[in-house]
Amino acid sequence: MSNHPGVCNYCGTGCGHLLKVEGGAVRGVFPSPEHPVGKGRLCVRGWHIHELLTNGDRIARPLLREAGRTREVGWDEALASVAGRLADYIGDQIGFWASPRASNEDTYALVRLARAVFRCPNIGLLSDAGHQASARVLLDGAGWPAMTGALADIRPADFILVVGTDLSKQNPIIASEIHFAARGGTHVLVLSSRTTQMARLATTHLRPKPGSLATVLKAMARILIDENRQDADFIARYGRGFDAFRMSLAGFDLAAVEAQTGLSLESLRDATRRLAAARRALAFTAAGVAGPDRDTAALLFDLFLAAGKIGREGCGVNPVTGISNMLGASDMGAVPDMLPGARRLPDEGAAAELGAAWKSGLDARPGRRIDDLLRDEGSGLKALVVVDHDDEINLEADAVRNLDYVVYLGAYANPFAGLAHAVLPTTSYGEGDGTYTSAERRIQLNRRKTEPLAEARPAWRVFADLAAKRGQDWGYRAASEVFADIARTVPSYSAVTYDKLDRNFGGLQWPCDAARPQGTPRLLAEDAGRMTFVPFAAESGRPGLSDDFPMALVAGTSTYYWHQNNIMRKTFIPRREYNALLLLYPQGLVEIHPDDAARLGLRDKRPARIVSAKGSMTVAARVTDDVRPGMAYAPYFIGAMIPGFLKPHAVDIERGEDAAIPVRIEKV
Repeated sequence: MSNHPGVCNYCGTGCGHLLKVEGGAVRGVFPSPEHPVGKGRLCVRGWHIHELLTNGDRIARPLLREAGRTREVGWDEALASVAGRLADYIGDQIGFWASPRASNEDTYALVRLARAVFRCPNIGLLSDAGHQASARVLLDGAGWPAMTGALADIRPADFILVVGTDLSKQNPIIASEIHFAARGGTHVLVLSSRTTQMARLATTHLRPKPGSLATVLKAMARILIDENRQDADFIARYGRGFDAFRMSLAGFDLAAVEAQTGLSLESLRDATRRLAAARRALAFTAAGVAGPDRDTAALLFDLFLAAGKIGREGCGVNPVTGISNMLGASDMGAVPDMLPGARRLPDEGAAAELGAAWKSGLDARPGRRIDDLLRDEGSGLKALVVVDHDDEINLEADAVRNLDYVVYLGAYANPFAGLAHAVLPTTSYGEGDGTYTSAERRIQLNRRKTEPLAEARPAWRVFADLAAKRGQDWGYRAASEVFADIARTVPSYSAVTYDKLDRNFGGLQWPCDAARPQGTPRLLAEDAGRMTFVPFAAESGRPGLSDDFPMALVAGTSTYYWHQNNIMRKTFIPRREYNALLLLYPQGLVEIHPDDAARLGLRDKRPARIVSAKGSMTVAARVTDDVRPGMAYAPYFIGAMIPGFLKPHAVDIERGEDAAIPVRIEKV
């Protein structure tokens, strides 16, 4: 038996583990005590990753479906068929949907295949709702689209603000660090409309009305300036656009805040004063469905910039990705309007540079998100390439069925693969070399632990083989060669190599370049230069409640329904916990306050109908004071809930957990 170090492939925290390998198979897992992130800890998901790696429900050989019949084929036939069929479509008629769980090498090769071989700009990232909102605000404001602080700064912090998410469920190890900080005297303030586990561990929990987080942050910014608590010296030296930011708050009516948010002005004054007085202050938000919309993300960034709490050691605004390589996939260019390295299109210089590196022309137009194309009947989308998947794809299952041609690449069998005309088996996380970039910008190398199953191949190799079928020989023979290409074309990765990652247990944090060859733990203002206050909408969005729809419904995640997807269903313990709750709520649930339940005549576990202007669904009531009166909360973990009710509200849901849908709730 031998123990092999690696990085957990579930959430974006980036914890290190050791996998026990015996007889050519993974037999167990335990945390790495020396890893700088996990520090000898794993969450319930990480403790059971070996169950995923030993799961026998795998796709072993390439499959082609023709005339309603599916047959196993060899790789040569499969690749020739896929390359030939995709070549029948002009660039805008194809979409490429990347996976936030795939390695950087896999996603980079997919982006190269899309832009340079099939000349397609339509490249999306499954489960990217919420991530791009925060990333783009940080790119516009600070120059890099990720955490500006460091996880190592949590325990020494004086003040921590957690906005709108339950990190204890999404990223438990980060939440554990925040809990350690609170026990050590850090003032932890949680802003969330629900009483979450994160809120229970906080020093202070403020419960604004659903849909009012942006208003809360705007009020704090106005208070900061009215009381002259902004860091004037820091702003003068490093800020840009402060006068415009101050003017955008001039017409904001503080007197109306209590009615709009349900919070007292005094509680917001106290929070603002604590932020301003703190020497070390951090903010945390989530990505995905629990993350903020763009305006909320912009207001949070601007508030911390005005307080001088960005660009200093111990400070920063930190969006936390929910899936292991969400940030890395974005870095690789799995975004319709960016090239690898977060270079926003149109950018003729970046496109020319990338084309020269790839020795080919490329489509450097801004593309469209895949889910937008699927929802737009006039988009002209006819073919789709999907890598892995999460349940978000169920929102668009009907549209996928209507496409001419679908290719699926994945390691594990699942119902979605049945929609594909070609299924190409890829190696699992433990069967190949690859790098993964955590939310903290930490690039880590995961080495192969076991041999690939049957005929499974690394996804980067499949994409290189498809390119070769279309006349482009990329020359990739190993994952390290793909990464060397990444280092040549992604500036923030330019000083990273496999050899260096092998020597640096715990990885390297980008930007890692010639000026910073050992990486960059946090953004410092003297390195970043001028930072810009990011504009936001003049009016904060609020749910349009009415007599017909008097309650605000929030859709989000819950305990073990974290990314209830093809991967989580392969692990026994999380699946057991999921199934246990389904015994109580087999058709899903809606949380309502006891006062609302009494008024509506609803009882716990009894059916309730949720009605909006766009549809309805029947689920069980869960009566709890975790939600505010007048609020309802529906974790969207039941498949039938998605097409039946949540799909018409997809745009609202993607605005983040603070987006509230006006509904009424009826007793069934």
